[in-house]
Amino acid sequence: MASKADYFDDAEVQRLLMRRGIRVQITRSSSREVAVNSLGGYDFAFPSGQPAARLILDQRNARGLRAKQYRPFVSPIVLATFREYAETLRGEGVARYQEKAGPLYYDLDMKGFLGLIKSGKRWNDLGIRQHGMSNGNLVLAQTPDLCAANSAATYMGLIAFVENGNKAVGSAGEAVALARRIKPFLTEQGLPTSEIFKTYAAPEGRQIAPIIVVYEHQFLAYQLHRSDSQRVLLYPQPGFFPLPELISFNDKGDRLGELIVSDPQLRRRAVELGYRLLDNPGAPPGKQLGAFLHERRVPSPAMTAPDLTRTVLPSVADLERMLVEVGCSESKPS
Repeated sequence: MASKADYFDDAEVQRLLMRRGIRVQITRSSSREVAVNSLGGYDFAFPSGQPAARLILDQRNARGLRAKQYRPFVSPIVLATFREYAETLRGEGVARYQEKAGPLYYDLDMKGFLGLIKSGKRWNDLGIRQHGMSNGNLVLAQTPDLCAANSAATYMGLIAFVENGNKAVGSAGEAVALARRIKPFLTEQGLPTSEIFKTYAAPEGRQIAPIIVVYEHQFLAYQLHRSDSQRVLLYPQPGFFPLPELISFNDKGDRLGELIVSDPQLRRRAVELGYRLLDNPGAPPGKQLGAFLHERRVPSPAMTAPDLTRTVLPSVADLERMLVEVGCSESKPS
């Protein structure tokens, strides 16, 4: 829910919805929980990923139940880091400045990055001292709770895609085998808290949260409140746009869905919170966000990003198998 919770938790969004006679009370669940649990009594569901949304739609259609889709905005999965780490990775040839973008943004070759993780290299081994600091920790990207956070599960799916030769997981057996191979990338860093961005943004973040998996809007919202040239973003290549879909179950859900995709004030507020609006199917999202960042004098990432949709994530069932294999409890219907 993190990819949308920041939107519904926002006081201005709540005020705008109340003015239109709507009060939204959300129940936080991971996309995997939303996909397998009963949705009776709810007006809508808002899974972060397309696989979970597809499963909900298929289940409801099979039972003759109402389900209408709304796609208001997106926020790609990125790796937030610090200038020293990004420049160290650039020196290793696995990161490069993002074309047609501001100075805060780099593209990250995921195959090369995973190669560094596999090698067991530490930051000091890569020469980070040349950039004025020392860190003897292993090269890793920290994630939120893998078993609960969609961003972490998406990152796992991205790693699996790259480790599988940029091919989608093809079977249940392949999913389990891949999970075993990538488990060290996901568990050796311990169990970060769900407040991982706050840790990154703290003064001590440079040492204890050097690279974290987040949504783009979290970083942009941070930069909109304070200019910080030392905190930067790495865009995984290949990358992935989680495509949140609000799935309405009744008239109340329809009204909310229509508002967040069409109401000018609510759309403007989404941009102010760092989201890329979805307007035309097939068109790159982000035109309004880029203009807003320029207006606020915040460097903008590339808004075309042609490689952001290349990754094919596992199905909900295969993703569940992979999560169980790396140590999560099995999701069971409530």
